[in-house]
Amino acid sequence: MNILSEIAVITMGTNEVADVIGVFTTHFNGLLKWSYCTIKNRRLFDLILKLEKCHVLCQRIDSTKEGSELYESKIGSARQHSNFFFLWWLFMCVFTVIQWCVIPLLLGTYKSYLINDTFTDRDLPYIAWFPLDIQNNFNYIFLYLVQTIGMLTCAFGIVCYDSFYVSMLIAICTQIQYINTILAKTDFIENTRVPEVVFILKKKLRNCVDCHVEIIEFLEKLQIFTSPVMFAQCIITLFIICLVSFEVSAVKFTLDKENAFALFKLFGYFLAAALQLYFFCFYATQITYLALQIPHSVYSCGWEIIIFEEKKESSTKKQFQYSDISRLVQMITIQAQRPIVLTGGPFYILSMETFRAIISMALSNSIMLRQLSDSG
Repeated sequence: MNILSEIAVITMGTNEVADVIGVFTTHFNGLLKWSYCTIKNRRLFDLILKLEKCHVLCQRIDSTKEGSELYESKIGSARQHSNFFFLWWLFMCVFTVIQWCVIPLLLGTYKSYLINDTFTDRDLPYIAWFPLDIQNNFNYIFLYLVQTIGMLTCAFGIVCYDSFYVSMLIAICTQIQYINTILAKTDFIENTRVPEVVFILKKKLRNCVDCHVEIIEFLEKLQIFTSPVMFAQCIITLFIICLVSFEVSAVKFTLDKENAFALFKLFGYFLAAALQLYFFCFYATQITYLALQIPHSVYSCGWEIIIFEEKKESSTKKQFQYSDISRLVQMITIQAQRPIVLTGGPFYILSMETFRAIISMALSNSIMLRQLSDSG
């Protein structure tokens, strides 16, 4: 209902395009994410089960007390980051509802009291068209609840989806970082000069290969699940940033309240859209970088030193173990050669380069439009 009312007011024409488009994109984005997750709920549960399997395999890489404590500390840090981002998006959700629903009601009621000495002449939280008389108390309460509940549910849907997606990326970043740390750890090799070290190294490499395979499969499933929504997210973000840059070029930089409030709203739109895209691109870039570090970590584990030092005791069993170690090293190295890239549909790669290009384009458009506006 809210989306249809906003399309109607855009069709009829309005001078406050940025306000209408900002609310419309929020409603559309929230409705899309709610609907998509509801339709694809089976894949959502499969992703969680797949991530749990990756978690179990990561714990098996180094079952010693030191390795377990290291993994628990990294997972604890990942939980704190996930909680921080959830609270951040929840704050943005509450701020959005207050900005668009509570403040307009208070300001409208206050202005109505100052002008007419009554509380009857009030506006709705945001611009929309409804075939009802909003001066009627019953109609006003009904439409106010429709707009408020619509904004609250859409904002909360965006918070839940974005928190889920970023939490998945944080968990995978933590697991890949743990694999790099464990592979590069050679203390037990230096301190232990016994034949069992070959068995320990082979077990560690095999567990790393299994965990790495599961992580790659998880990311492929995550990519399939999130690619359509992230494509829409990139389009919406690009549209909002370009619209904000266009609106900024038309705002006069004066100290009066009207222009100051308009700049504040435009800055809020820009900040919310930019931060949302930044989090996605940052952690996608981290995954790509950490995954490409795995071959370097493998060659830092000291596998060639063990083989060289133990080759004097040449036996069929040991030679078989050496060939197993070399095969595992080659396997994990070949697996890590292909970069892990997360995309938003067929056109957008989620990376810091994409984020920089979008922000640079928006700022360039804003400066160019501002210069044209001043010269005109």
